[in-house]
Amino acid sequence: MNIAIFGASGLAVEVADICREIGYDSVMLIDRDKRTGEVSGFPVTTEDQVRALADVAYHFVIAIGRPEIRRRIHHRYPDIRYVNVIHPAATFGRRQRSELERKMGNIVFAGARMTSDIRCSHFGIYNQNCTIAHDCIVEDYVTIGPGANISGNVHLKEGAYIGTGAIVLQGSSAEKKIIIGRYATVGAGAVVTRNVPDHQVVKGVPAR
Repeated sequence: MNIAIFGASGLAVEVADICREIGYDSVMLIDRDKRTGEVSGFPVTTEDQVRALADVAYHFVIAIGRPEIRRRIHHRYPDIRYVNVIHPAATFGRRQRSELERKMGNIVFAGARMTSDIRCSHFGIYNQNCTIAHDCIVEDYVTIGPGANISGNVHLKEGAYIGTGAIVLQGSSAEKKIIIGRYATVGAGAVVTRNVPDHQVVKGVPAR
């Protein structure tokens, strides 16, 4: 199997390492700045080669942290074969792995933990040692930073970005969730105790 990774940064190299670990024979990085050569031993090609790679049955994943960039790339190439890249050391509650595998384009790093009754979507990034607890909803293009903790009954809307080590406290029930709005950003180390509106940036303890 062969896979091409949109991105040529450190994040993309981390994802490339996972791809090799889970059995991909060839791993290619795609650089939007038209750079070629190698990064950390992985070959780099330019975005104008995407169609050619798709024609020879490459899989694809988008290893770029910013949700809006992942969304733009997906919309630019909606018909190529996106796959999930899941580190073997990620762990899942009953049925959660199969729930995630019905989606596409997700990246799950080592130590990430999903518990039960979580509704996942597409093109999420679940960084090292993050946790997502029961009855959460995670929409498309969400990024959850390393060590972030999403408590139960939370709804992360499209493009929400949860910073490193942030905590989103539990909603009062499965029907009354704490909501992190579309393309909102929760700063590193913040503690969210109430809803965050769309496109807002919050930080601090409690997050404001």
